[in-house]
Amino acid sequence: MAAKEAQSEEASRLGVRAQGWPRRFNVVGLAFSSNLLCYMDRMNLSVVAPVMMAEFGWGEATMGIILSSFFWGYTALQVPGGWLADRYGGKRVLGTGVAWWSFFTLLTPLTRSLSLLLIVRSLLGMGEGVNFPAIHSLVSRWVPVYERSRAIAFIFSGIYVGMIVALPVSVWIMTTLGWPFVFYIFGALGLIWCPLWYMLVTDRPEDHPSIRPAELQHIQDGRPVAPQVVRTPWKEILSKAPVWALIIVHFCNNWGFYIFVAWMPTYLVKVHGFSLKEMGLYGMIPYLSMVLCANGSAWVADGLLRRGVNRTRLRKTFQTIAFLGSALFLILLGQVHNPAAVVACMAAALGINSLGSSGFGVNALDIGPQYAGVLMGLENTSGNLAGILTPAVAGLIVAATGRWDLVFYLAAAIFVFGAMVWNVFSTGEQILP
Repeated sequence: MAAKEAQSEEASRLGVRAQGWPRRFNVVGLAFSSNLLCYMDRMNLSVVAPVMMAEFGWGEATMGIILSSFFWGYTALQVPGGWLADRYGGKRVLGTGVAWWSFFTLLTPLTRSLSLLLIVRSLLGMGEGVNFPAIHSLVSRWVPVYERSRAIAFIFSGIYVGMIVALPVSVWIMTTLGWPFVFYIFGALGLIWCPLWYMLVTDRPEDHPSIRPAELQHIQDGRPVAPQVVRTPWKEILSKAPVWALIIVHFCNNWGFYIFVAWMPTYLVKVHGFSLKEMGLYGMIPYLSMVLCANGSAWVADGLLRRGVNRTRLRKTFQTIAFLGSALFLILLGQVHNPAAVVACMAAALGINSLGSSGFGVNALDIGPQYAGVLMGLENTSGNLAGILTPAVAGLIVAATGRWDLVFYLAAAIFVFGAMVWNVFSTGEQILP
């Protein structure tokens, strides 16, 4: 029976493809590119940080505060963004967010005082704050269950590709045209993206004017019912232990991840003597590792689900490997000094960590598909509290002790704690009706 169902599902998938380009691929592809733009615009300040620190006389502690200011606005819009997307649709929420953050990216070089820069970075963060909740809300309505690990992994890959692109391209723009043009060019790309989004995407597949009946049936047959939300049951959501596990684990994951986002360029340049061009080239390698590992593991995860592997067991296994494997290489990173070994440890730590896209990364769609935007908003609020704390804490640790290894050891300990919480409290089953 299971084999026949698998064959039927495969035949349905092939039938949908045979009739033309699936419209759900537009949603996934543009969500991928939204993440790409999101992280290019988030990463650009980290890349130009060494130049700005020298030009304006800022130290590590000051730059840590500037980097963390992005998350003041970013965190504030997570839950409201998710609620708006679930209630009114992710299309308008995400489209407005991309236009908003692109405008403030363009404005960044014009704010030469520290106070104005903090305000602009916070406002830019507000626009990006709706990105992930809106995407999760759309995926819950557009993507069948057995495609979700792959869809989320591919969408998350936009983060890593954004970083891969941001590093060398930012360095090239900075050395060729000057650092302000990094912000001008990246901001303009977001404004180009917006018309494509509004032309090609709808909130639900049922609303798309050109979706084929076979694809619509394929989507409806392969997903739980997830209508637009009329009322959000906040008390029920916040009373569930797996929801809190997701919130805590997202915090733990982001603590380690944002060390690299915020400080890797400065660490490679100031500690290991990389030139700006070397930093731009070798700094891509860890994020390329994430692209390959996230997408490869997601195909394995969806394949295992189709073969009947228990979803809870699968989510726990992938996340445990992601956290403990990454913790091991963070510890090693604190002990190596050879530049090649440093890059290798970073690549291994981030590559293994990306297996979490098939663990906690897709879990909001498992436990409450109708409220996926709100759940993502809650967990990303927690995750981005780590984004506020991590750059500042890391900068203060280095300023006080001169030791980067303490930064990596702390992140490894937080990963181990996250693995424990995940294995005790998480589930892959739907717990919210």
